[in-house]
Amino acid sequence: MMKFPLPILFLKSAVRRGAAGFSLIELLSVMMLLSVLAVAAVPAMKGTLDGINISGAAGVAQAEFALARQTAMSRNLPVELRIYQHDDGSGLAWRAMSMVIPASMSGQATDEWVTRGKVLPGGVAFDDTQEYSTMISQAQPTAGEPIAPWKTTEVSTAPALVRNKSYVGFLFNPDGSTNLPNGQPWCLTLKNPRSQSASGKPAANFVAIVVDSLTGRTMVYQP
Repeated sequence: MMKFPLPILFLKSAVRRGAAGFSLIELLSVMMLLSVLAVAAVPAMKGTLDGINISGAAGVAQAEFALARQTAMSRNLPVELRIYQHDDGSGLAWRAMSMVIPASMSGQATDEWVTRGKVLPGGVAFDDTQEYSTMISQAQPTAGEPIAPWKTTEVSTAPALVRNKSYVGFLFNPDGSTNLPNGQPWCLTLKNPRSQSASGKPAANFVAIVVDSLTGRTMVYQP
């Protein structure tokens, strides 16, 4: 059996390893293909993340509606649900909520804050256009006896998150109903303002919450 010196064996081993590898052109081609695939996947990933954020925010909003209704029934007192214009660094939009038992309804000296202000997560906000959020678009400034939904400004003694901010409000009654006028749909549409379509309509990812004025219950629609 022929024996080779150690340097020759090392050289042959290196040649074999080199033959099993990739050329520079092949590596560059693979890297270019991966880059193209990554760029193509970004819009799909963004849409998926937007959908997750909006669904999560809709869950938060619907829970606030349910809690306000439940509190009104358990306390046997009207509870006002308020939706605020709030700027969390991404611009002013309808993205905060709170629940209050008004002093005028409870007979107390001051309003009772059931929740002291909660911002929708993920940069999600309520649309304020006529077609998609009648709860906001049809709110009227308070004058004399307010008609729900009403629009006004929060007092300076309110919790810091909502203090002096514009809000839209309506009441849940002790029987679970609302004081929203019957005979028309009352809805709120959640969207991500950054993905707003050029036509002003909600983007593909949105959630609509519809409120039954007579029962106070909500239904959710998500395409």
